[in-house]
Amino acid sequence: MDFSGPERADLADVQSLNHAFLECVRSEQSGRGLREQLTPSLRPVIVALSDLQIRRLAASPFLLLSLREGDDDYWDRLFAQGPNGDLFNSIRITSDASHRIVAAALGFLWQLARRDPHAARLVSGASVNWCEQLAARTLLGLLQHAADRSDLLGPRSAGSEQFWRRLLGAGISAEQNIRNAAHLAALQTVLIDNPAKQHNRFRAAACNTLVPTLSVAHRRIR
Repeated sequence: MDFSGPERADLADVQSLNHAFLECVRSEQSGRGLREQLTPSLRPVIVALSDLQIRRLAASPFLLLSLREGDDDYWDRLFAQGPNGDLFNSIRITSDASHRIVAAALGFLWQLARRDPHAARLVSGASVNWCEQLAARTLLGLLQHAADRSDLLGPRSAGSEQFWRRLLGAGISAEQNIRNAAHLAALQTVLIDNPAKQHNRFRAAACNTLVPTLSVAHRRIR
């Protein structure tokens, strides 16, 4: 089976979302709850990131944020509850950085899951079931379901200190080759830990063929 992977425009969107997310996590006020999901030793490292280091880390070819894509039970319950009323009222009430990021990330992944489910799974580590649930909804309905959720956004692999140590070390190196290698190694970890563990063909193909492809695309968008 052939896997095409994300397009350059998709990776540009990933980088933009990563940048907004990292700035939010670094923020003393809006990022406190997000930082608390990471192990304690990583929290001061995140706060101390410079703007340049954030730009370097944001260039990772996958989403550094998570929308609980691997928690099928959470999303089943969320969709079973029905939409949460007036989307625009909810956004006015909860108009902070994290909610704007959730809305932007869901919109991005929704259109990507409809156009290229494989690419959506690659940049988000999501399961087939999660991508299918997103693609089956209208965008407005999807945003209404998530509009007032405060427990949706978090750092990807937040409980893995090794994952984030790599990103916050080599992943922000001044040497581009070192950064690229760290980003792609982290991507491979995301793919191997994909919640759709029964889909071994996807994991093998992604690790063996798409990582080099993304490396080329990564260089093009810089």
